[in-house]
Amino acid sequence: MLLAAFVGTATNIAIPVLEEEFSGESLTHIAWVISGFSVTQVTFMLLGGRLADRIGRRRIFVIGLGVFAVGAALSAVAPSIDLVIAARVIQAIGVALVIPSSLAAVLPLYPKEQHGSVVSLWSSMGVLGAAAAPTVAAGLLEVSSWRVVFAIVVPIALAGMVLASKYMADDTVADRPPPLDLLGTVAGTLAIGGTTFAIVQGRAWGWFDARIVVVFFAAVIGAVFFVKSSRRHDEPLLDLALLGIPSFKVVTAASALLSTSTSATWFLYPLFLSDVWQYSNLEIGLAMTPGPATLVLCAPIAGKLVDRYGYRELLIAGGTLATVGTAWMAWRLRADGIYVTAFLPGTLSIGLGMAFMLGPANAAALRDITSDQLGAANAAFNTARSAFSAFGVAITTAMIGNAVVGDRIDEFRLGWWSMVGVMSLSPALLFFAYKPHRPQHERGLEGSDAPC
Repeated sequence: MLLAAFVGTATNIAIPVLEEEFSGESLTHIAWVISGFSVTQVTFMLLGGRLADRIGRRRIFVIGLGVFAVGAALSAVAPSIDLVIAARVIQAIGVALVIPSSLAAVLPLYPKEQHGSVVSLWSSMGVLGAAAAPTVAAGLLEVSSWRVVFAIVVPIALAGMVLASKYMADDTVADRPPPLDLLGTVAGTLAIGGTTFAIVQGRAWGWFDARIVVVFFAAVIGAVFFVKSSRRHDEPLLDLALLGIPSFKVVTAASALLSTSTSATWFLYPLFLSDVWQYSNLEIGLAMTPGPATLVLCAPIAGKLVDRYGYRELLIAGGTLATVGTAWMAWRLRADGIYVTAFLPGTLSIGLGMAFMLGPANAAALRDITSDQLGAANAAFNTARSAFSAFGVAITTAMIGNAVVGDRIDEFRLGWWSMVGVMSLSPALLFFAYKPHRPQHERGLEGSDAPC
């Protein structure tokens, strides 16, 4: 989790440097270093979760780290932006295997009443990676190059493979599982990947470009076959019954809306600080650190709060705080703005809101899922979140992509205000559609003589 978040955030920091080095390429093209990673992760995460449940979570976890390391190494030595993007695709396949298998391996070891704390701790490792990435990446960019930023995760991934092989419980399935729905797997992968690609690339090529039309049409056909096959097959890529569980459905939708906005604003941060305020790479890293640091510090507290008091109020508060922080950014950030009054309050509010929303939302989505479906359900939840993250980056890239570098302040503010509108839908959905959930220790008092 730490590595997956680190490479995403560190890449955002490196975008201005990549834009300078590959000056002949448009920002829309360079942004595929991020979008290609996101699209691929989204495309293969359902398959990663399903494989983890079927053939062993440790095995898939170790394989995923290996693929991740190969992709990171290749991206560090790639001579062109297209090869960087291709290497990032390989790296993203590794992440698509690691994320669903990691939580699915850990969560069954703990009772339900501790799942809020467990998932918050698990997700906070990702936040720790995001918090460390700005400063680490900026420092590396000051003394070396963007290639070192991409390569630094390779030895950590290899060490993770060794440690996982030695210490993680071997949960390899003894009996050979029945055949996976091959048609549904291919169709579902095509549907998810094709839709994401069309939305991300449609602005650059044109919505009615023949390539976009063909990809989107193929994605629609894939979605139809995927749904039909999933309903008929005993071993579908995604058990559609998961979508009928209210807690899973509502929280996943709310998290997807929030991810659209947070990924977009995170993409805009380094561009704004470099473009408008003329910050150096190190200054950008330091400026971006307080928000994620707040998230890391408050995530364990948020986990304990949801275990004790339930999910609903904390999730609504988290989404609201994140929305308020983004609105502050949209209102206050301008060319003559001051960091401590314009940027810092917004990023702190977003960080606190995400602490209340990130891990607890993942735990809330999985609260009614059986243990044998944890990998698939966690993959579906994070697929939605990652897909909408890619959409957010695509939307904001479209808003600022054609503006002149150094004169994009109006586009930046439009991007933030647009994301305020999207983000505000998340707490609203939770308020109206998510039913209260009493913690286990409160439900256990029913019928007892415990005092009220």
